[in-house]
Amino acid sequence: MTDPTDIWIAFDEEHRPPRAWKMAGASPSGSPVAVDGLEQACALAPECPVLTAADAKTDATALPASPSTLKIIQSGRVHTVAALSQERPHARLAGAANRIAGFLSLNKDWDGVICVPGFDTTVWALISADEVVSVLAFATVPLVEALSPVDIHQTMPDANALSDHLQDVTSKPENLALRTAETRLLWATDTLSDGAALGQIWGAALGAELAASRAYWLGQNLALIAPAPLAAPYKKALEGQFVPVTETDEARMTLAGYINAYQRLRAAPDA
Repeated sequence: MTDPTDIWIAFDEEHRPPRAWKMAGASPSGSPVAVDGLEQACALAPECPVLTAADAKTDATALPASPSTLKIIQSGRVHTVAALSQERPHARLAGAANRIAGFLSLNKDWDGVICVPGFDTTVWALISADEVVSVLAFATVPLVEALSPVDIHQTMPDANALSDHLQDVTSKPENLALRTAETRLLWATDTLSDGAALGQIWGAALGAELAASRAYWLGQNLALIAPAPLAAPYKKALEGQFVPVTETDEARMTLAGYINAYQRLRAAPDA
């Protein structure tokens, strides 16, 4: 894996925008490149192997299972790492499984709960003996996008406003719709700034998520693997519950997961 002529591509479709690393052995050739999709990622190194996470149609391995040993499915030069799945409550981890695999490869014998916020789904994963034992999945970011009166990707949420609604909805999840309506009306009458409105929407949505995931984060060893745009709201929400959390470099965890999978691919008998 240290051979500089061993060129391959790591493609992360779940990031916004999708990104790819051109790899030389276990080392990236530079920073990740924003790409439109798999075809553009493949063009970064023609004829070289491309490693990516599962899509919605790829076979999945049922929990409990280790994300570091998932099957790798080949189609031409594209190699897809299988997903993890759970029946009740239903959940499917593709990119999140890869990030968790990366974290566990860098933190041996780590047990606890890993929170992996995503642009489509946030996953809370209970880890024991290098396996994902069970998960909860939340569509929190899509909820914030749908409920916020301002563009969540162009506005910085006010941290104090986030805390206001967070505490109320965490203790009373049934207040989610009530607080959201209040925020939208106050913003429409220019009583709230864009940042305060977005902060309150984030607080309400995260309050509902934390209330539902309480059994996962309460009293647990907790790690957060969040892309930069989502890290601040989640960190603020967890701080509001006085939960000690280990922050990670999400890009590093993602890349470590792909490196782990590529090393397994190279070590396979028919590689």
